[in-house]
Amino acid sequence: MDAEPRPPRDEWWPLLLGACAVLGLLAGALWVTSLQLGAIATIPTVQRYELRAVPPDDPQALQFNGPLLEHSEDAALPIVGHPAGGALLRKARLTIDLTPYLTATDVYDDERDGDRQTTLRGPTKAILISQAVHGVDIYLNGVWLDGYPRSTAQDRFMWFRPLMVELPRKLLRRDGANQLVIDYTSWEPHLTFSPVFIGDVGPIAYMAEALDFVGGSLASASKAFCFLTGLFMIGVWLANRSDDTFGLVGAVALLWAAVYTLSLWIHLPAAWRGLWLWSFYACTGALNALTVLFILRFIGQKISIPAAVLLALCSSAAAVISPWLGGEAKGQLAYSWILLMLPMQTWALWRLGRHVLRTRSRPALLLLLLLLVAAVLILHDFNVMAHRIGPLNQTGHSSLLRLLGTPMYLTHLALPPLLVVMARVHLAKYRQSTDRVREANRILSDSLRRREMELSLAYDRQSSLERREAAQDERDRIYRELHDGIGSRLIATLFSVRDGVASPAQLEHSLMEVLQGVREVVSTSRQREERELQNILFDYCVNLDSLLSGKEFQLEYEIPGDHEFVMLDDGARELLRVVEETVANTLKYANASRLRIELHQTDTSVLLSIVDNGHSTLPENLPQRPAFGASTGRGLAHMRERMKALGGRFEFELTAAGGTTWVTLPLVAEDAPLKSHTAGS
Repeated sequence: MDAEPRPPRDEWWPLLLGACAVLGLLAGALWVTSLQLGAIATIPTVQRYELRAVPPDDPQALQFNGPLLEHSEDAALPIVGHPAGGALLRKARLTIDLTPYLTATDVYDDERDGDRQTTLRGPTKAILISQAVHGVDIYLNGVWLDGYPRSTAQDRFMWFRPLMVELPRKLLRRDGANQLVIDYTSWEPHLTFSPVFIGDVGPIAYMAEALDFVGGSLASASKAFCFLTGLFMIGVWLANRSDDTFGLVGAVALLWAAVYTLSLWIHLPAAWRGLWLWSFYACTGALNALTVLFILRFIGQKISIPAAVLLALCSSAAAVISPWLGGEAKGQLAYSWILLMLPMQTWALWRLGRHVLRTRSRPALLLLLLLLVAAVLILHDFNVMAHRIGPLNQTGHSSLLRLLGTPMYLTHLALPPLLVVMARVHLAKYRQSTDRVREANRILSDSLRRREMELSLAYDRQSSLERREAAQDERDRIYRELHDGIGSRLIATLFSVRDGVASPAQLEHSLMEVLQGVREVVSTSRQREERELQNILFDYCVNLDSLLSGKEFQLEYEIPGDHEFVMLDDGARELLRVVEETVANTLKYANASRLRIELHQTDTSVLLSIVDNGHSTLPENLPQRPAFGASTGRGLAHMRERMKALGGRFEFELTAAGGTTWVTLPLVAEDAPLKSHTAGS
């Protein structure tokens, strides 16, 4: 990760003010705590300490008559016991003389305070067991005062809570010793008897609430925060599987919650203790491995296969080995295991430190500092779990270091800020990736917009070109219709007028047909020709014969009437235009006196022939004819195009004996089976 730019100066003021406010509140709370701590005394020693095994005939651990395991006189507090052997239900008893810590006003005086039976006086003194790790019962001069449920043969209790017990005045003796007896029972192989404080009720109550807030309320809040953070990160990962770092952070948070929940688990059946311990080892090992993987993922380095194998072995060692151990070996496993995991943790932190020095990244530096704080607190909590917190001597009366000897979990103090930083640094990376994706999307959008404009312009040009082509096609169609149809009819009419063959009625009829043809050409909705092809050609030949036949020109035609058929679409019209254009060419250029039109039909095709006896020796592409104006020279091309569109063939031959036109039109597809008749008539 590259070094991040410094935020503007104006953005520092809210952060600085918030940090100052938090530090001020923390300093004030620590100062008040120091004052209250200075008002109470620490009980440094106990008169007698005894540890006995609970006999099988006492499942509720009510008696204190089992085999003696340890004992000492004037033992210093806190006492950390490491008896030989594995997990065994044991009961310990501490006897404390409270007389040196009491004054005359703390004890009920019948002469001063009145009748003991009717006068009510509240206690002025109280004791505080900073952490009642194991189940405990408190007795004052043989009278039970308070306690937490103790472990029995069926149940295992671990509390990790402070216990404040007020000392009733009427139970305190003015003459003689005031003995406080504390009974512990535990299944744990290591016993811890926390520091005991005595003082006025007010300061003791404050310290009890302070310890409960730090070790209880904040721990519960941290567990809930880890759990919710883990669920949120897992949900983000499930919604975005492309980046599994969210899942990694979520798994780390959920494992933190699981480890702390198991560490502070209060009650479970005694037979389940092995399963509880194995679950704790498994979750702690998984947490260690995933934390190392997150650090490497954060600095952008992949773990090698040997390192991954070593990390897996170190993290899973306790969970794999613990079911097979017993006795003292099982009790010593935790110490060996933490030493086994330390090298991988140190290696990951060293890699993160090098990354900080190379990139000067503030989030990386903050992550490193919080991980170091968490590592220190984890070592502290591990010693709490293993019951290896020893007494802290040579401390001032008001020094807060007096509380560090309390076996209280503290890792939760670093968990919320650590998870916040872990989530923040990854979200910062994710935001950078999102910004890059957003910039790429912007560039892509601009490219798409430009491409869309180019496509729009190309579409407009293509549409304009298609409109021009459509207009040109329509002009070509009108030209062909005028040339091949209307022009041919006009030429026939012109010849009949020139030769004096046509009567006025015939002329009128011919001109009306020409006019109707013009209307059909320019009409947008052309009428379909539904008559049989034989009838169309026959009517044309009859009309042409009436217009042209005379002394100088004879028209012959042979149109058979059997097997009549209708051509689909404009096929009949197109074929008629070929006949009309051929007749017009004969009239214009051939100087013929005879013209013969014949139609021959088979089962598969139609053959139309037009033969004249013209004497013209002019070439086929005659440029002009003075009597009829300039020739375009496109008549034959148009006829070939029409027949090609119908799937037929057009042929023209000019010889000294005259001109011959052949038109061949298939009635069925080439691969279709032959039928006895062509299209239906």
